[in-house]
Amino acid sequence: MNSRRGVVIYRCVLPALVLGSVGLGFFWLSMQRPPSWLASLELATGALCCCIAGWVAGSTWTKACWTSAMERQVRTWRRIVDTMFGWIEEAPVPADSIHVLKRSLDKVMLG
Repeated sequence: MNSRRGVVIYRCVLPALVLGSVGLGFFWLSMQRPPSWLASLELATGALCCCIAGWVAGSTWTKACWTSAMERQVRTWRRIVDTMFGWIEEAPVPADSIHVLKRSLDKVMLG
């Protein structure tokens, strides 16, 4: 359930918020009037909205990069562990010891 919620947040909610923030930023920046304290405040508000949109887009991109890197690491380590188990199964080791080792590695992989 938690991963499903994360998918909804990162694929639907965050892009909508980024687009809304960029749209609000461009709206405020396009509403420029002659220089006054209110125009400066509007400019600062528009710039802040664009910065927030960039920050959210950057954090989403970073999360996607880290997720793919972690998935590659897990695949690599699983291949290494499978190779090690292949070697261990060929060696004359009691089967009970192999099952204990496999359970402990499964706990580490899930935890």
